[in-house]
Amino acid sequence: MRPQALSRHPFVSLLVLTGLILAVLAGYAIQRGSQFASTEAGRDLEARARIAQTQATILLQRGDLEGLRAFCAAIAAATGTRITILLPTGTVLADSHEEPARMENHAGRPEIMAALRHRVKPAQRYSYTLHTEMLYVAVPLEENRALLGVLRTALPMTEIDRRLDGQRRAIILAAVLLFMLAMVAIWFISRQLRLPLRAMRNWATGVAAAGQLSRRLTVTGPDAIIDLATALDQMATRLTERATQISQQRNELEAVFGSMVEGVLTVDAEERVQSFNPAALTLLGLDPGRVKGRSTLEAVRNLELQRFIKATLSGKDTREGEIVLPDTKGANRSFYLRGVPLKSDDNHTTGALIVLGDVTNLRRLETVRRDFVANVSHELKTPITSITGFVETLLDGALDEPENARHFLEIIHKQSKRLHAIVEDLLALSRLEQGAEKQEIALTPHPLTPLIEAAIQTCGPAATARKIIIRQECPGALAARLNPPLLEQALVNLVDNAIKYSPAGSTVLVSATAAENEVIVAVQDQGVGIAPRDQPRIFERFFRVDKARSSTMGGTGLGLSIVKHIVQAHGGRITLTSAPGKGSTFAIHLPADRDAGA
Repeated sequence: MRPQALSRHPFVSLLVLTGLILAVLAGYAIQRGSQFASTEAGRDLEARARIAQTQATILLQRGDLEGLRAFCAAIAAATGTRITILLPTGTVLADSHEEPARMENHAGRPEIMAALRHRVKPAQRYSYTLHTEMLYVAVPLEENRALLGVLRTALPMTEIDRRLDGQRRAIILAAVLLFMLAMVAIWFISRQLRLPLRAMRNWATGVAAAGQLSRRLTVTGPDAIIDLATALDQMATRLTERATQISQQRNELEAVFGSMVEGVLTVDAEERVQSFNPAALTLLGLDPGRVKGRSTLEAVRNLELQRFIKATLSGKDTREGEIVLPDTKGANRSFYLRGVPLKSDDNHTTGALIVLGDVTNLRRLETVRRDFVANVSHELKTPITSITGFVETLLDGALDEPENARHFLEIIHKQSKRLHAIVEDLLALSRLEQGAEKQEIALTPHPLTPLIEAAIQTCGPAATARKIIIRQECPGALAARLNPPLLEQALVNLVDNAIKYSPAGSTVLVSATAAENEVIVAVQDQGVGIAPRDQPRIFERFFRVDKARSSTMGGTGLGLSIVKHIVQAHGGRITLTSAPGKGSTFAIHLPADRDAGA
């Protein structure tokens, strides 16, 4: 809106309204004048017809056609009116402007039909004889109530329009003069309103732009304007007081909310989000610009949270619960909820306060602990049960059977070694975790080739037994910061797994390459591969893809978990690329040691 639009708006609006009213009135007056002129013209034509009616009847009784034609011509010359005399059949006997023989039958003309019924009905239409718009009036010619014919008078509409031109000009001139007078009056009234309206506009602009509620509004003008200015001034005073209170409360709430680790949401009675703290936005992954004022279901899109809020609003006491929400990456996160209904002075529920705590890590640790206890119990139970069973068998008499006793003792020995291996691996994992936490694992620059060769040599007998070829591809100068014994153990575990799960006669490739800011050591086999659904869990403790086959091949189920912790202790990561039937590739990514020439 332009700066002067506020002051000009009443003037323009009233001026347009006045112009429309005058235009309507002028149009109505012109229309009524036209109707009146047409009516008067019809009456005039009827009067002229009545004057000529007697003489035309006499001539028609005589059958004097020449006299009729001369009579019509004389009347037309004297009055400027067209005269036509017709028989009841519609045949034209005489006409002041045209030869009767050239004129068609007029029985179907509206004015003629009305005259034949002893009625007078003016009719307006275009005359193809005179090529102009005409007004017609017809009267019957009678003698002793016997219909002898019809006398019709006609007048061009152009003649009537000429009579109306002066009237129209007068009406239009009067309307223009009235409009000009109204414009002056409206301009004067608008001028009286302009200054106070401009003052109120400037005051409102200052309040809107800079929040200048302390400014007071003083104007002069009509009582209505002064009353409006007073109301605005009082409103500003109340707004100033309310703004101060709201600002203090907002600062207090922001200080409390901002310092909380838990997420906090407040909703109204219609479940629309009213306020939130940064922790709530972070935990729920929400956009602050698209949350406030929206329903919780629309903002968070979770039915469980919406049901919890609805239950909190409908209840009287504090509610607690737990929900699972997906994060921006699609992973599920667990949240502890605590809801408190908000009450008004009359104990009416006006909203609810919802506190959210992220317990994802706690639940994950509980799951890991529970799975670990179940898995380690299962892994320990198998060798213990086997040992216990065969010892009982020996005690029950099998000890006296040398062949069976030896076989049972060999099984006991094998299971005890397996039990020992599980305990050793668990201790190794514990040491790795403690060492990584306390940063007690020493890392020094070391070449990779000797470690790869040592791992291959350690696994050589197992590979020879299964006729598996182990190939090595590693530049001699490639090195990284590492702990040699631990990394060698990780490589031995990976190569040993590759040998166990590869078909006889296949090849296992151990390679080392330098990439951007890291060194990659990969062990690739041609084995059975790992299904995509099992790959995320392959590094969990005691997790086995094929439990029956894994138990047959030996192992504790902790090898890959140990590899993962060793790599993490080196500040690296391990990745898996695999597909069923196409083999697997385990790649250890270690930070590059530039000083070592990597």
